[in-house]
Amino acid sequence: MDTHLTLEFGHRDPLPAGHADEVRTPDVLVERFLREYTDPGDRVLDPFAGFGTTLLAAERLGRVPVGVEYEADRVAAIRDRLGDDHGGEIRHGSALDLDGSWFPPCDCCFTSPPFMTHSIDLNPFENYEGASTYADYLDDIEVAFRGVASAMAPGGTVVVDVVNVREGGHVTPLAFDVADRVSEVLGFDGEIVIEWEGDGYEDTPGRYGYGFDHSYCLVFENERGR
Repeated sequence: MDTHLTLEFGHRDPLPAGHADEVRTPDVLVERFLREYTDPGDRVLDPFAGFGTTLLAAERLGRVPVGVEYEADRVAAIRDRLGDDHGGEIRHGSALDLDGSWFPPCDCCFTSPPFMTHSIDLNPFENYEGASTYADYLDDIEVAFRGVASAMAPGGTVVVDVVNVREGGHVTPLAFDVADRVSEVLGFDGEIVIEWEGDGYEDTPGRYGYGFDHSYCLVFENERGR
């Protein structure tokens, strides 16, 4: 795969009422990476499942979706959208507790963790309700991806969709810090810069609303096996 991609920003399906403005990964990005790194029948994990963008893309492409989501209402929404065939593969829980025993070995993980900046004092891993710091957040990222590694098949690919965040005149190098911490757990294969075309979120700078018209997909390999 090229190390720079230009894609059209957009989403295939609307989110449930009350959540329309929430940031999520565009479907076209998920599908591009799943076609690159998986085959039909492979198991695709998302430990930060949200409303199921990755998991629905996996199902459309003939892969087996498995996921973890912290918010119970979102778990219910994913299960409803996936139906009887795969809805039972979605677990209500925290990515910080993820253990390889929860699922059969997964061939690929495509995920976007909750974002954090130096100025936020809430906990992204508790849907921004508990207290946290940026340093705590990076520690939690490493814990979460140790869990991801335990769920991956040997040689499995992990793709992390993330951004650097601009707030006024200050930038939190979130993508680079996440790359550093996940590299403590998984072998880092490199970054792919995603340039976005088209409209982003209304009244926000950058396609994701974080100040930039590009994002990063960080690619890792599970070198240690399960």
